[in-house]
Amino acid sequence: MRGLLPIIIACLFSIQLNGQGITIDPEVRMLALGDSYTIGQSVALEERWPQQFVAELRKMGVKAPDPVYIATTGWTTKNLLDGMDSKLDTTESYNLVSILIGVNNQYQGIDITTYEPELEEIIQRALRIAGHDPGRVFMLSIPDYAYTPYGNGRRSISEGIDAYNSINNRVAATYGIPYVDVTAISREGLVQPELVAEDGLHPSGIQYGAWVEGIMPFLVTGNIQSNASQSLQKDEGVTIRIFPNPTNASILIHADQQMESYGIRDSRGSLLERRILSGNPLLLDLSHLGPGIYFLEVATAQSRVTRSFILN
Repeated sequence: MRGLLPIIIACLFSIQLNGQGITIDPEVRMLALGDSYTIGQSVALEERWPQQFVAELRKMGVKAPDPVYIATTGWTTKNLLDGMDSKLDTTESYNLVSILIGVNNQYQGIDITTYEPELEEIIQRALRIAGHDPGRVFMLSIPDYAYTPYGNGRRSISEGIDAYNSINNRVAATYGIPYVDVTAISREGLVQPELVAEDGLHPSGIQYGAWVEGIMPFLVTGNIQSNASQSLQKDEGVTIRIFPNPTNASILIHADQQMESYGIRDSRGSLLERRILSGNPLLLDLSHLGPGIYFLEVATAQSRVTRSFILN
């Protein structure tokens, strides 16, 4: 998306998938529900995560106009429900709906017991819009604004965000809709200031790009199907799978073309090892490496592909 940095950032995700993957049709009409994180407060239109997401779909050959937004800075779950009542054009149809809501419930000190029933109503409405298909509705976790200059690392904020995310994760699982945890990457904001927008509070376009990098492997189309236990991406006609990712000791690599060599680089780009290959799939023992973010370079006769993985 924007070079090496977003790829490194994307490695930090803890991504969960409840039920099936995210269903993508040859033509996608997306409805984005939420608050300031959905409309990308303090970033340009093209840097919003839904905009970046549909841009990636277009690269896959999917026909996808810009998303339709029902989202406003400061909205709570109650505000979003009211917004769906007043702003949703019922003459339009959508086959993909995203949900990211709840930070303002926490910020405004609203009784947390109101969050679950209101979130359930939002999901139920989203499912009706998407033809009652759980694969066409997906939820993102709430980012942690404690890890911004505004939040200044306040533990009470993180504890509040965790409480809300515990609820939305459980509710998403109940309805069988995919759930993407972007909170982990938001918690890099104080050590990687480029992840925070100029307002010192909201995610930057770079962070939103990293969210999209984390979503892409879990799309289900006629040609791509992936799940949370494997990392799958396709470049220049080559599909590379890494399993498991993250890992504790080893990874299994599989390519749909004959692999000729591989290399491993650390997060700074230093080459740690390079080997000629004779097998496919390949099991790599990583016990000699310490915990961290690494990059696997695989060469085939046609191309060279780089994939990231995490060693715990």
